[in-house]
Amino acid sequence: MRNAFTQHITRWRLLGSIAAVAVVTGGAVLSSSVVQGRIDPLSQQPTRAVVSPNTIAIVTGGGTVIAVVNAMNVVASFGVNGKRPAGFVQNGAGSAQGRINYDEHAQTPNRHVNVPVTFMNASISATPTPNGTGGEAQLIGDCTAPLAECPAGFQSVLVHVIDNSDSGANSDVFEIFFCAGPASATPTCNPAPEASGTLRTGNIQVRSSLGAGGATAPTAARAPLRLP
Repeated sequence: MRNAFTQHITRWRLLGSIAAVAVVTGGAVLSSSVVQGRIDPLSQQPTRAVVSPNTIAIVTGGGTVIAVVNAMNVVASFGVNGKRPAGFVQNGAGSAQGRINYDEHAQTPNRHVNVPVTFMNASISATPTPNGTGGEAQLIGDCTAPLAECPAGFQSVLVHVIDNSDSGANSDVFEIFFCAGPASATPTCNPAPEASGTLRTGNIQVRSSLGAGGATAPTAARAPLRLP
């Protein structure tokens, strides 16, 4: 595991990702009221918004991103989806359903994740893309669920995504964190992400309903796996 439970926070995360992290003994609590929004990847100046466990949102996406493992750049593919369950009540609990799938294309210690989504925090952009999508979400997956696959020693994972544009690649953002605490709207996670940055390939969509946006976000299996 890389930079396990340290207080190191990368420059990217300070400028353009999860900005509110409270470091505690054994990890970091990633707050459901994290202040963040859509980012201009050139200026790194976010349009500030608040992700909330009460926001009604649908998240879909897939593609490839770079993970830095043992000082090596490793291509990783991912596929994610999340939505509120039927009968969802806006009570701050943040319940959700969906799936997180993540694979590193090398023999690395934390190479594979396949877990159900159980919680979500989200925000919808006030300035949507031409396809009518845009926003940010945190998807929390349960490593203790039946048939779930996670690196040893972790109870949950948190995926943070930002939908910045319809093109996806070189604009949308993907991060994945491994968490020692159980799945919740505010899990206790390693402050250093396993993978973090703009997409190499693929697309992420955050929208308020199934009717918004006409584009299709590719799954991890469909995303090109070209080496850098």
